[in-house]
This record gives sequence, structure tokens and C-alpha cells, in this order.
Amino acid sequence: MSPEAFVAAAAFVAAARSYVGVPWRHLGRSRTGVDCIGLVLLAAREVGVELPDPAPYAREPQGTRLLEGVLAHAERVSEILPGDVLLFRMGLYGGHVGIASVHPAWGVPACLHAYAPRRQVVEQPMDAELSKPLLGAFRLPSLSISAEA
Repeated sequence: MSPEAFVAAAAFVAAARSYVGVPWRHLGRSRTGVDCIGLVLLAAREVGVELPDPAPYAREPQGTRLLEGVLAHAERVSEILPGDVLLFRMGLYGGHVGIASVHPAWGVPACLHAYAPRRQVVEQPMDAELSKPLLGAFRLPSLSISAEA
């Protein structure tokens, strides 16, 4: 990843981090309430990247619509870096997303996500609760392209 792409990824993480504490709300797309996909969409928009919104969708994943929408143009990566979009399994399908980060207080790999069980956006270390259902990481090429253009 180029230095410019690192800067773009850091801006994406900072935008997502600004939502920590915002209430979780299914299909939410604002600072009054946001879901996991909404967080990715809003943080990307704040750094000038427009992603397709797969809404409406069920609260429980019922297929691959998420992959066909937000992640359709992202590159799957084996090494997770801050700013990568993380896909987690929910039931049979990948249906939860977050943004990879380094936790500011603990300096460990973490995930920024709108997490229904916690009812808000959190920055959570990549502990067993998150590592076990992790399906993969995806890099948004539009962040790199806009940074290198």
C-alpha cells in the first residue's frame, strides 16, 4: 500500500471512529442511528468515496446481497490493515461488517463497527468474539485510487 493509500485509509478510520457511541439502528444512515453497513457507507462518504447502498435488507442476512453491494468492487486481502472492511459470518452468510483499526488506547488490532448486541458503534479489540466469525478482509480500491490520483 502506497503512503497516499495509508493516509486515505487513516482518514477512513478516523471518520468511522467519529461515530463511536452513536446508537445502533437497523438501516440507520445518520449520526442519530447507524447499522454496520451504514457506518461503512457514511465513513467512506466522509472521505469522498461513494459506495452502493444494499438497503433494504433484512436484519438477519439472507443471502449474498452484502457481498454484491458494498464489497463487490473491493479486493479481498490476506493481510489486514487499518481501513480494510472486515466481513463476519452471521448464521449461514456473511452479514456483518466493520472497519479494521488499531485501538487507540491499547495499540492492538481492533474493529470499528455498529454492533447490535452493544446497541452502539464501538471500537472493539479483535478478540475471540470477533476473530472466530471473521470471514475475510476487503480493501476498498476507491480509497487507494482517490489517494493516488
